[in-house]
Amino acid sequence: MMKTALFAAAAALATVATAAPVMAKDVLVHYGDLDLTSAKDQKTLARRIDRAARKACNVEHGRLPSADVMKCYREAHAAGRTQMASVIDDVRLGG
Repeated sequence: MMKTALFAAAAALATVATAAPVMAKDVLVHYGDLDLTSAKDQKTLARRIDRAARKACNVEHGRLPSADVMKCYREAHAAGRTQMASVIDDVRLGG
């Protein structure tokens, strides 16, 4: 069974002028192929979370993101890292 986690920012961000609020999309991050007791695989999951947060908030390479997009990314990334810590704790406890 492929293990996955859903990572996304929880709430809409404040609007700027007449711009629509930036909201994170839900992004699945697969980790069933990783041994989360391994530091190497934990780093791999951290990279996947970073990519997922960028995708969820439409952070594009080579373009300077708006303040709202960066706030979305930071919140999505932090939420993903919190979920990652929970998953690693479960693995360590035999879950």
